[in-house]
Amino acid sequence: MPPILKELVCGLTTPRTLPGNSTSNRYLPTVLLYDDAGLDYFDRITYLPEYYLTDCEIEILRTHIEAIVAGIPSNTDVVELGCGSLRKTELLLDALNRERTGVTYYAIDVMPRPLHESMAKLAPRFANISFCALCGTYDEVLPRLRKSARPKTVLWLGSSIGNLHTPDAVEFFTKISQNVMTANDAILIGMDKQKPTDVIMHAYHDSLGITAKFELNILPHINQLVADYVIQQSGSNSKDAVNNLLDMENFRYVGVYDEKIGRHDAFLEACEDVVVRWPCGIAAQVKDICGSDEDVTIKRGDRLYVESAYKYSDSAAEVLAQATGLTFSATWISSRDYYMLNMFRKPQAAMTHVPLPLPVSFNKWSVPTERSSRLANTPLTIKAPEQFPTIPTIDEWQNVWKVWDLLTLQIITRDKLLVRPIDLRHPFIFYL
Repeated sequence: MPPILKELVCGLTTPRTLPGNSTSNRYLPTVLLYDDAGLDYFDRITYLPEYYLTDCEIEILRTHIEAIVAGIPSNTDVVELGCGSLRKTELLLDALNRERTGVTYYAIDVMPRPLHESMAKLAPRFANISFCALCGTYDEVLPRLRKSARPKTVLWLGSSIGNLHTPDAVEFFTKISQNVMTANDAILIGMDKQKPTDVIMHAYHDSLGITAKFELNILPHINQLVADYVIQQSGSNSKDAVNNLLDMENFRYVGVYDEKIGRHDAFLEACEDVVVRWPCGIAAQVKDICGSDEDVTIKRGDRLYVESAYKYSDSAAEVLAQATGLTFSATWISSRDYYMLNMFRKPQAAMTHVPLPLPVSFNKWSVPTERSSRLANTPLTIKAPEQFPTIPTIDEWQNVWKVWDLLTLQIITRDKLLVRPIDLRHPFIFYL
């Protein structure tokens, strides 16, 4: 059984609790929102007046494009994660086409049709940029970029980071930093800010109901995937294959915003009792996965979790940098203070840091006293050196020595280094 269907089976049979909550819900794989129909719905959402995120991000790009491009050199690779229709990226590409040379733009998305359609429209307009479409999940596509020695700027716009819970966000960016980026490479991240609850609720509950259609569209996508797999297993279009696993008419979209955490959660709520019956062609595989192939009953009022959207405080970017080892280098904020673009860089040298317990949200680890408390309460155990993962590696020590040699042999003149060492303590030695 494909991994995505295994996750679906687990989600329908094993309820889980969201970070910071006490209620358990069955869940659906979020990635299944984005079939061709889902992408079309989401593109329509980005034009809605209630959905401020896209307009704010476009405003920031238009207002601060020179400062953003100043951090992207010529002869570089620009890699966009989840490029969508490229409406916002077009502004950045236009500036790079004018002001830089040797830029290669890599667009990554999971659906081939909209990816290639968008690239076909843009590529002829920007003669100074090379275009490359990469279709697949991040885990499938990003390893292809590891071999490139060129500088890289990674783009993750649209506040897509908000769809990841805090541990997942830290793991994802650590993976990007370690496996894709080299020293001084940049990553530009859109982050939606905390704001009045009514503004957020309107953004996810538009007057035309497009958001509800987008969320509910996951159900026919699931039915199609299951039917296709059953047909593949049976070799014929059996009756089981055409029976829907989950009927869209039996659910309604519900959104909830937790102001304390700063997170909007999207659910599909059962309008009546719903029985999930596994097709005969996959029942044995379902039993292997979860220990039973019995029908699953979803009671009226029960909710299936679909996705989250975290909203961030001003200090969230700094906290993300602390948790991942990246350097927070710049921020640009929309005029209404609704949204921010943050740029991070991979430092020239970094030591392995002691991992602290992560908060539910990046917003909840932004007060110095709370960070101190978490550090003080982090249990320390004595381990053999080979078992302790936070001891700096030889490569890390060598990187620090390279920085030290740069300071003492190239940046600081010999007379200042030998005659006035105390004056140099704060600006160089202390911060190193």
